[in-house]
Amino acid sequence: MRMLGIICLLVVATVTMENRAVAKDRPNIIVFLVDDMGWTDSSVYGSTFYETPNLSRLAGQGMRMTQAYAQPLCSPSRAALLTGKYPARIGMHQAITGQSKPHPIVPAAANPRQSVVWPQSRSHLPLAERTIAEVLREVGYQTCFLGKWHLGASPRFWPQQQGFETVIGVGGAGPSGGYFAPNNIPALQPGPDGEYICERLTDEACSLISRRGEDPLFLYLSHFNVHSPYEAPAEQIERFAAKMDPENKHQNPVMAAMLYAMDQSLGKIMKRLDDEGIADDTWLFFLSDNGGIHWHNMKGQYAQRYPVPVTSNAPLRGGKACFYEGGIRVPMVVRKPGKIAAGSVCDVPVHMIDLYPTICQIAGADVSREPSVDGVSLLPILTENGSLDRSRLFCHFPRSKTLAGTVGGSFVRDGDYKLIRLWFGGDKGMHAYELYNLKQDVGEQSNLAEQMPQKVAEMAEVLDGWLDMTGALVPHPNPSSKR
Repeated sequence: MRMLGIICLLVVATVTMENRAVAKDRPNIIVFLVDDMGWTDSSVYGSTFYETPNLSRLAGQGMRMTQAYAQPLCSPSRAALLTGKYPARIGMHQAITGQSKPHPIVPAAANPRQSVVWPQSRSHLPLAERTIAEVLREVGYQTCFLGKWHLGASPRFWPQQQGFETVIGVGGAGPSGGYFAPNNIPALQPGPDGEYICERLTDEACSLISRRGEDPLFLYLSHFNVHSPYEAPAEQIERFAAKMDPENKHQNPVMAAMLYAMDQSLGKIMKRLDDEGIADDTWLFFLSDNGGIHWHNMKGQYAQRYPVPVTSNAPLRGGKACFYEGGIRVPMVVRKPGKIAAGSVCDVPVHMIDLYPTICQIAGADVSREPSVDGVSLLPILTENGSLDRSRLFCHFPRSKTLAGTVGGSFVRDGDYKLIRLWFGGDKGMHAYELYNLKQDVGEQSNLAEQMPQKVAEMAEVLDGWLDMTGALVPHPNPSSKR
């Protein structure tokens, strides 16, 4: 028995050494995730008010995606990114709050004042879910996480339990205590008073890059910027306030200063890669977790000084916490010198779920046979001028009310057409449907549902099949309703 144990240890050690030997020849991978940054919240995507010179430089060196999608809210998007699965599979459609449940269900009934019973949403990313970090760690990568986690408040569900060896900061929705120290962000050593959290996380990330060792690095930098509370260095706020123009769709100087700080962070990461001589051997993915906040959400002195919406997602409709394009279409830029054509643009619809199979393939890990992985590798369009073997994207967002003023809904996008189901939002308690041709109507202003009933029926059937296949929790009429 003792000899068998020694043999097993030798086998494990040999496999580990082989993985590390192979891993040394594999590229580094960095995911730079921004919070609540809308599709047009940069000079790259058309803003004339916001200043993002480093993102412009990144786009000039890599590929800009024009139709990249996320979930309507942060926690589901982060789960999708890490697992390659639609979060409907794990019962997560809301941002994690105190109302989230460890084992979500659809209750049998609800308050009699409600006509619909809405599903609960999960309170954490289950440990049984296999993440990018776990896969990459198995093939010899160093795995590092910094910043906003928002996939479980309990340490039982922190990134250390999901494959990350090094963890610096485990934030929830926004930075606890604010953007300036002293604040109270779990797993982050306190910094000096006045330290800006965006700069702190950037410095920590740069240090990890410099101290990376021989094994390739997977670094997931998940910024709090530009989530509330809205705070930025005062001198930058004043600089952008001097640029305010009531004719510009973007006119919030606090948001502009927060975006500028984020862009400076990106620039420092890019410079550190250059200084270390590893820029050509590093894949850099830049994206946001959902659309921008298009309503008045400022607090305190800035709300009085600048009584304007946080941002504008125009020409897209809606914003964060809704299923219209303004809530789910996000900026995304990918760079890998020698692999991706500099200054290229991709109009193919892609999704956050695609990062899992893409990154795993880059790392040499085969996840093609993993059950329930919904994403597809983007390498054919990133490096080969190819196509994706997929025509449909889905979203499930069942809640009593969205921040676009509608009831909760789900959608399927098939080619240029997008069908939205508003759950029990029609006459006599029936579902309501909205159908848009996004190629002709990116602002989703012309509902084609009445003109194309056959198309609605066909796409609704596809949506039902997907909901069944994923085991999504769906709402139902409230038997206790007095309405």
